[in-house]
Amino acid sequence: MTLIQRLLREPLLHFLVIGGLIFLVFAAVDDTPDAPTDVIVVTPERIDRLAAGYNSVWKRMPMDDELDALIGEFVREEVYYREALALGLDTNDTVVRRRLRQKMEFLTDSGAQLLEPSAGELEAYFAANEGTYRRGPRLAFEQIYLGETPGADAITRALSALQSDPAADPSALGERTLLPAQLGLSPPNAIDGVFGQGFFELLVEIPTGVWTGPVASAYGVHLVRILDSPPARTPPLEEVRSAVLRDWKAAKAKEIRELHYNRLRARFVVEIRRAAARAVAPTVENQ
Repeated sequence: MTLIQRLLREPLLHFLVIGGLIFLVFAAVDDTPDAPTDVIVVTPERIDRLAAGYNSVWKRMPMDDELDALIGEFVREEVYYREALALGLDTNDTVVRRRLRQKMEFLTDSGAQLLEPSAGELEAYFAANEGTYRRGPRLAFEQIYLGETPGADAITRALSALQSDPAADPSALGERTLLPAQLGLSPPNAIDGVFGQGFFELLVEIPTGVWTGPVASAYGVHLVRILDSPPARTPPLEEVRSAVLRDWKAAKAKEIRELHYNRLRARFVVEIRRAAARAVAPTVENQ
């Protein structure tokens, strides 16, 4: 039996020939008109999104003419977008490349926001990052500004008046100033930001509830009374659960992003071709 005879008896060849004939017959009798290649379809869902975007800005739904204008702008944008792609304007464009990268990372990060920690996972994350949630020392106090260089007698008189009469009006004893007369519980950087570097360290030595002075700031001399001074502490997880959960999700998003990138990166061989003066051969990275 010749080779041609064997091929003619092969069932697979029969199947391929019959399938090809069916395709040719269908193509010959199909009178469905070809769809235009450049069609812009503005779907009801797209129109709803345009209207919702308008509503989010102007706090009302668009009127008919306003909606028509939104649709017109969308069509204009789509026309220019397609033409730009056809002209290759997206090629080697740094802004476009970065935007596409951001969108890819956004897609992976969005998935992490839907995650919920398993039993014990949030507790383990909190224990590993406890220092992040530790609350440092804070102070609440009131102060009387005595001027840049008050005399010793003026300081003594003001201090004596406050100590002998706890109901004395502090504002009547000092000079006018834009500095706050009282500051609620604040961390060191906030206090130093108002009164000058190192002011917080001077206050931590002062006993609570007693007018004390003189205390020097970047602006002059003060009398100070500490109202509250809670020590540094690490709050329990339940007290900061929302912040810990937010940070856990952010860490998970970063982890997922890196796993996704490494999976994509493994598909490529990268050649880094440096200038001849700096390297004699290209560097090849497999991952």
